[in-house]
Amino acid sequence: MRFRLLLALLALAVIAAACHRKPAIPPDVVVRIGERMITLADLKRYLERNAGTELAQLTPEVASALLDQYVEEVVLSEYAATHGVEVPADKIATAVRTDAGATVVEKRDEMRRAKLVADVSADVQQPTDDDIRSYYEQHPDEFKSPEEVRVRQILVHDEELANDIEKKLKAGEAFETLSSEHSVAANAKKGGEIGYLSRGELPKMFEEEIFALKPGAISNVIRTDGGFHIFKVDERRAAGTIDLQTAEPVIRERLKEESVRRKMAQLVAKSRGDMQIAVLTKRLPFRYSGTLPKSDNE
Repeated sequence: MRFRLLLALLALAVIAAACHRKPAIPPDVVVRIGERMITLADLKRYLERNAGTELAQLTPEVASALLDQYVEEVVLSEYAATHGVEVPADKIATAVRTDAGATVVEKRDEMRRAKLVADVSADVQQPTDDDIRSYYEQHPDEFKSPEEVRVRQILVHDEELANDIEKKLKAGEAFETLSSEHSVAANAKKGGEIGYLSRGELPKMFEEEIFALKPGAISNVIRTDGGFHIFKVDERRAAGTIDLQTAEPVIRERLKEESVRRKMAQLVAKSRGDMQIAVLTKRLPFRYSGTLPKSDNE
C-alpha cells in the first residue's frame, strides 16, 4: 500500500514538473521578442520585400545589421500595440488586398508603426524661429547653390546624321523640332529637355563641353559608346547662397524630422530594455555580429 502511494506521489510530481516546463521553441525560430517568435522564413521574406535581396547574397555583417533593423521594427510594432496604438481590421484587410504578397501580420505591423510615427510627430514641438536661424547659421554649406545650367540633348546612333543635325542647329533650326524628329533619347518628344544640372552630375566629357557654353549655344557632336550626343544650354544660373527666408520651410521640416527620429530612437531603446529579446545564434545560417542580446544554448 505504501509502495503504491509512493508511486502515485512520484507520478504527480513528474506531471507537475511537466506542466511548469517551458514549451519547446519551434526549430525554425531565430529570434524571440517576448512571446513573439521570428522564424528564418520571416527574416528571408523581410529581406526580399524591404532590401530586394536574398539572405545568401549578404555578408554576415550586412545580414546582422538588417536582422537588427527588422527586430527593431517588430519591437516598435509591439510597443505600439501595448500602448493603445491599434489599426482597425478592415483597414488592414484593405491594405493587404492592395499590396500583392503582403501578409496580414506584415501589414498590421507596418500600419501600427506608421500610426505610432504619426502620433509622435503630432506631439513633437515645432521648432522656433531661433532654432531655425541657429541651424541656418551653423550649416552655411547646406544653403549654397552651385552654378547650374539648363540643358537639352539630342541623341542619335548615326554619326552622319549627328553631323547633319549639328549643321542645321547652328544654321538656326529649332532644337526642339530636331529632337522630336531624330533623337532616340527618352526625352525626345519634350524637346530634349533634361533640366537644371550642376557640376558633378554629368560624365566629365559632357560637363566640360556643356559648362563652356553660353545660353543659346550648341555643343559639338560628342561621341560615346551609347551614340552621338548634341547639347544646348538654355540658361545659366550663377552660384549663390539661399537666403534664410527661402530656406526656412526646409529647415523647419528637417528639424521636426530630426526630433521625430530622436523620439523614435528613444522608444526603440526603452522597448529593447523592457522586452525580453534574444537572437538564437546557433540557428542562423550566418555569424551574427549585431547589437541584440544573444542566446547560444537554444
